[in-house]
Amino acid sequence: MPVRIDPALPEDASAIATMVGELLHEIMAAIGEPVFGFDHNQTAARARAWLTEGRYRVLIARDGMGQEPLGFLALYEGYALYAEGALGTIPELFVRPACRSKGIGAALVAEAKRIGRSKGGRGSKSRRLRCRNSIERSPSIGGRGSASRVDGR
Repeated sequence: MPVRIDPALPEDASAIATMVGELLHEIMAAIGEPVFGFDHNQTAARARAWLTEGRYRVLIARDGMGQEPLGFLALYEGYALYAEGALGTIPELFVRPACRSKGIGAALVAEAKRIGRSKGGRGSKSRRLRCRNSIERSPSIGGRGSASRVDGR
Protein backbone atom coordinates (compact mmCIF):
# COMPACT_ATOMS: atom_id res chain seq x y z
CA MET A 1 0.00 0.00 0.00
CA PRO A 2 1.59 3.31 -1.03
CA VAL A 3 1.58 5.74 1.88
CA ARG A 4 2.17 9.47 1.88
CA ILE A 5 3.16 11.38 5.04
CA ASP A 6 1.88 14.96 5.04
CA PRO A 7 2.22 17.75 7.59
CA ALA A 8 -1.23 18.49 9.00
CA LEU A 9 -2.90 21.78 8.22
CA PRO A 10 -5.62 23.49 10.28
CA GLU A 11 -8.22 22.13 7.84
CA ASP A 12 -7.17 18.58 8.88
CA ALA A 13 -8.36 19.21 12.45
CA SER A 14 -11.64 17.30 12.10
CA ALA A 15 -9.91 14.20 10.68
CA ILE A 16 -7.31 14.37 13.46
CA ALA A 17 -10.06 14.68 16.08
CA THR A 18 -11.82 11.64 14.62
CA MET A 19 -8.62 9.57 14.92
CA VAL A 20 -7.99 10.87 18.46
CA GLY A 21 -11.48 9.64 19.35
CA GLU A 22 -10.70 6.23 17.84
CA LEU A 23 -7.43 6.11 19.80
CA LEU A 24 -9.10 7.01 23.11
CA HIS A 25 -11.90 4.49 22.60
CA GLU A 26 -9.35 1.78 21.80
CA ILE A 27 -7.37 2.58 24.96
CA MET A 28 -10.51 2.51 27.11
CA ALA A 29 -11.60 -0.82 25.58
CA ALA A 30 -8.14 -2.29 26.26
CA ILE A 31 -8.06 -1.23 29.91
CA GLY A 32 -11.77 -1.70 30.55
CA GLU A 33 -12.29 1.73 32.09
CA PRO A 34 -13.83 4.96 30.76
CA VAL A 35 -10.86 7.16 31.71
CA PHE A 36 -11.18 9.74 28.91
CA GLY A 37 -13.93 12.18 28.08
CA PHE A 38 -14.06 12.99 24.39
CA ASP A 39 -15.96 15.64 22.49
CA HIS A 40 -15.20 15.66 18.76
CA ASN A 41 -16.07 19.31 18.20
CA GLN A 42 -14.00 20.56 21.14
CA THR A 43 -11.06 18.35 20.14
CA ALA A 44 -11.24 19.55 16.53
CA ALA A 45 -11.40 23.19 17.66
CA ARG A 46 -8.40 22.69 19.96
CA ALA A 47 -6.42 20.93 17.19
CA ARG A 48 -7.31 23.67 14.68
CA ALA A 49 -6.23 26.42 17.07
CA TRP A 50 -2.99 24.68 18.05
CA LEU A 51 -2.11 23.92 14.41
CA THR A 52 -2.81 27.53 13.45
CA GLU A 53 -0.68 28.83 16.33
CA GLY A 54 2.14 26.39 15.54
CA ARG A 55 1.94 24.80 19.01
CA TYR A 56 0.91 21.38 17.69
CA ARG A 57 2.74 19.61 14.88
CA VAL A 58 1.03 16.59 13.36
CA LEU A 59 2.04 14.23 10.59
CA ILE A 60 -0.79 12.43 8.81
CA ALA A 61 -0.34 9.15 6.95
CA ARG A 62 -2.61 9.01 3.92
CA ASP A 63 -3.37 6.48 1.26
CA GLY A 64 -0.85 7.37 -1.42
CA MET A 65 -3.59 7.47 -4.02
CA GLY A 66 -6.09 9.57 -2.07
CA GLN A 67 -6.78 11.72 0.93
CA GLU A 68 -8.01 9.04 3.35
CA PRO A 69 -6.14 9.43 6.68
CA LEU A 70 -4.66 6.12 7.83
CA GLY A 71 -2.99 7.36 11.01
CA PHE A 72 -1.24 10.28 12.63
CA LEU A 73 1.69 11.23 14.83
CA ALA A 74 1.81 14.36 16.98
CA LEU A 75 5.21 15.85 17.74
CA TYR A 76 6.40 18.76 19.83
CA GLU A 77 9.76 20.16 20.79
CA GLY A 78 10.74 20.29 24.41
CA TYR A 79 13.92 20.82 26.33
CA ALA A 80 15.73 18.71 28.89
CA LEU A 81 18.98 19.13 30.74
CA TYR A 82 19.86 15.43 30.34
CA ALA A 83 19.47 15.78 26.56
CA GLU A 84 21.69 18.88 26.58
CA GLY A 85 19.01 20.87 24.80
CA ALA A 86 16.04 20.22 22.56
CA LEU A 87 14.34 16.90 22.02
CA GLY A 88 11.18 15.85 20.27
CA THR A 89 8.30 14.21 22.11
CA ILE A 90 5.62 12.08 20.47
CA PRO A 91 2.54 12.37 22.69
CA GLU A 92 0.20 10.67 20.22
CA LEU A 93 0.78 7.97 17.61
CA PHE A 94 -2.13 6.11 16.08
CA VAL A 95 -2.67 3.92 13.05
CA ARG A 96 -6.18 2.72 12.26
CA PRO A 97 -6.56 -1.00 13.04
CA ALA A 98 -7.22 -2.03 9.42
CA CYS A 99 -3.97 -0.32 8.38
CA ARG A 100 -1.65 -1.80 11.00
CA SER A 101 1.32 -4.07 10.28
CA LYS A 102 1.85 -2.35 6.93
CA GLY A 103 4.73 -0.06 7.90
CA ILE A 104 2.58 3.04 8.41
CA GLY A 105 3.61 3.63 12.03
CA ALA A 106 7.25 3.11 11.06
CA ALA A 107 6.86 5.63 8.23
CA LEU A 108 5.39 8.19 10.63
CA VAL A 109 8.23 7.68 13.12
CA ALA A 110 10.83 7.81 10.32
CA GLU A 111 9.46 11.20 9.20
CA ALA A 112 9.52 12.45 12.81
CA LYS A 113 13.17 11.37 13.04
CA ARG A 114 13.93 13.15 9.76
CA ILE A 115 12.39 16.32 11.16
CA GLY A 116 14.49 15.95 14.33
CA ARG A 117 17.67 15.49 12.34
CA SER A 118 16.86 18.52 10.19
CA LYS A 119 16.75 20.66 13.35
CA GLY A 120 20.50 20.17 13.78
CA GLY A 121 22.18 20.13 17.15
CA ARG A 122 25.07 18.24 18.65
CA GLY A 123 25.44 14.53 17.97
CA SER A 124 22.84 11.85 18.61
CA LYS A 125 21.27 13.72 21.52
CA SER A 126 19.77 16.21 19.09
CA ARG A 127 17.92 13.37 17.38
CA ARG A 128 16.18 11.85 20.38
CA LEU A 129 12.46 11.43 20.53
CA ARG A 130 10.32 10.48 23.51
CA CYS A 131 7.43 8.25 22.53
CA ARG A 132 4.43 7.66 24.77
CA ASN A 133 2.15 4.74 24.02
CA SER A 134 -0.52 4.03 26.58
CA ILE A 135 -1.52 0.59 25.31
CA GLU A 136 1.66 -1.28 24.38
CA ARG A 137 3.76 0.26 27.14
CA SER A 138 1.28 0.30 29.99
CA PRO A 139 2.43 -1.91 32.91
CA SER A 140 -1.23 -2.66 33.72
CA ILE A 141 -1.66 -4.51 30.43
CA GLY A 142 1.71 -6.19 30.10
CA GLY A 143 3.87 -3.40 28.73
CA ARG A 144 7.26 -2.04 29.75
CA GLY A 145 6.29 1.29 31.27
CA SER A 146 4.91 4.55 30.01
CA ALA A 147 7.67 5.88 27.77
CA SER A 148 10.63 4.80 25.73
CA ARG A 149 13.42 6.52 23.86
CA VAL A 150 13.60 6.29 20.08
CA ASP A 151 17.03 7.22 18.76
CA GLY A 152 17.36 8.67 15.31
CA ARG A 153 20.68 6.90 14.65
